[in-house]
Amino acid sequence: MRTAFKERLKFELTLTLGGKSFSIPGGQVKHVAVRATPTGFTASVTFWTSMEKKDAPLFTAFSKPDLAQVRLSVVALDETTTPAPVPLVLQGLVRARRIFAETHGSTDSQRVFRRYTVDFADAAQVLWRQHRPVELHTDMSVSELIDAHKVSLKITQDWGVLRQKLPMLCVALGADAPEVSFYDFILWYVDTHNGVFSYDSQKNEYLLADSKPSSGKVAKLDALRVQQARVRLPPPIRHGTRVLNALGNGPTTVALPQDQAVPGVSHDVMLRTPITTQAEQRQKLEKTRLQVRQRLLEVSFKDFPLVGVSPGALLRLEGSLWPSGLTGRDEDMRVLEMDLDVHAEREGQHDDQKAKEADYQVMMGIRLESASEPVVSLPPYRTPRYPIHVEGLVHSPGGEATDRRYTIIDDEKTSLSYFRMTVPLWNKTVSVPAEPIHFPGQFFFPPYKNTRVLVELHYDRADLIRFIDWKEGVRTPQDGQGDQILLGQNKKSQTAFTHDFQDEKPVWRMFRTSAGDTQVIRMSEGNLFIQVKEKEEAGAPTPTYDVSPQVDAAKADLSASVGGAIGETSATYLGAMTAVRAKMKSAQTEVKASLGGARAEVGAKVGEAKSGLQGATSRLSQGLSKVTGAAQAAKAALKKLM
Repeated sequence: MRTAFKERLKFELTLTLGGKSFSIPGGQVKHVAVRATPTGFTASVTFWTSMEKKDAPLFTAFSKPDLAQVRLSVVALDETTTPAPVPLVLQGLVRARRIFAETHGSTDSQRVFRRYTVDFADAAQVLWRQHRPVELHTDMSVSELIDAHKVSLKITQDWGVLRQKLPMLCVALGADAPEVSFYDFILWYVDTHNGVFSYDSQKNEYLLADSKPSSGKVAKLDALRVQQARVRLPPPIRHGTRVLNALGNGPTTVALPQDQAVPGVSHDVMLRTPITTQAEQRQKLEKTRLQVRQRLLEVSFKDFPLVGVSPGALLRLEGSLWPSGLTGRDEDMRVLEMDLDVHAEREGQHDDQKAKEADYQVMMGIRLESASEPVVSLPPYRTPRYPIHVEGLVHSPGGEATDRRYTIIDDEKTSLSYFRMTVPLWNKTVSVPAEPIHFPGQFFFPPYKNTRVLVELHYDRADLIRFIDWKEGVRTPQDGQGDQILLGQNKKSQTAFTHDFQDEKPVWRMFRTSAGDTQVIRMSEGNLFIQVKEKEEAGAPTPTYDVSPQVDAAKADLSASVGGAIGETSATYLGAMTAVRAKMKSAQTEVKASLGGARAEVGAKVGEAKSGLQGATSRLSQGLSKVTGAAQAAKAALKKLM
């Protein structure tokens, strides 16, 4: 249970509004509330200003809707500490602002005391939570996507997965996906790929990485400033995981056990991929999720800490004042959360004006985890909604724009086949599986060039859903209530099968044409008509061979093969690095545990030795007392004899 304590604090508050900076004396700050986590912070600060006119620069700038920046620094005043105490620094953007005024005077030019309140947070929350793009990219990495959307944010990307080129990458965060923002997208990506997203409030920088940072200066946390330390036991996960690959000709189910799981309790993950490496990568990813969080330590303060305690800071609990069996004692601990609530003891508009420091009632607490803890803490987020649907045009290179060509790209490495679809909205061409779509397998009707289709876009893949219109010339007049199948490349080289009604009688005909050469078979009521005809004026067509479809297909095949090889190599490398890092972290944990056990054993032996020495000293003291008493008795006897 946290209780408030009195502390003299020095605040430094700077507001930047419309390009102008305003410094607020620390004594005018009356209330501060902060909640910080490894991913960012939210905060609120209230301060008074004295005797401002209606046209005061701060009031004028504050009243405008310009983007406002806040920098808040707070430190305890302790002249006995060397080196100087580490200040807590927060830098962010304003989310909301409020003004309350009290008049002073009775004239029209009266001055007022104004109480300003600003709610602010780290820049990613403020900007990315309002950023909801809908985009389609090809041959792009997530790292490049983040760079394109990072605006003014400082982001370090130390994660190999981010640098992998993806054949397709879709961001679907528009108004038809309520409340899902780019901030949610980043958290969702980090969570689904088992990465780390963290924020350093001191540097105002973000980090995207595959594991938590293990370096940094470790500060000693003074037990005398701690009011209470409590151990929190996170609930262990009681499930294992099964990865199911729902293929018709080779389904697989891979069980991933977990030591604390209850038999029969499982989280199942469903896939449908014929590519073995993709299934294996998903299995490795799900295996890393089955990690049990270690114990946490909740610390509340009775004095403002003199070392940095912002999330991500490394602390060490050492010294005889910490209980010997306390979780985390003599270990490196990382700050996981921080809560701070500060109220000025003198809250009036006249109090501590222009002063740099003042007395405050403070409630403050942090939550600590082991520095070797691999489990990542992320705030709640909304999952992006996939798929989205867009119109596309079938892409088939070569020939004229009106030709009914088709192109199938075969990936020799994966034995998969693809159609290509151009999405005019972004002028990007994506691959979709070459499948029968809505026809059974005994029909082969591939989509023709420039046919309008409805394409379904997922995060990193696309599917052909249905066709939107008929090709030119295939639709028959409504009066005949006819049906028609049109096969071939164009009007000059095609075969048409038509069935309609003439004089309310069914008529079927087949019409084949190739330049001037035509054949007709027509069946109607009581008639069979067959005709073969060749126009004399039409010369024999000069044979031409357009190899551009084969060239483009070969290029796409080569690109897919190279991309697949690079992706497989990158995945193998990343898998190896992940395994190595996991082993290193496991070894570090074992070493720390061994050292902790050794420290405890040595401490017990030292305590035993001390106890023995104290006993021997006590016995020696008793012996000396007896000897002294005997000597004094002997002296007394000698005096009597004399």
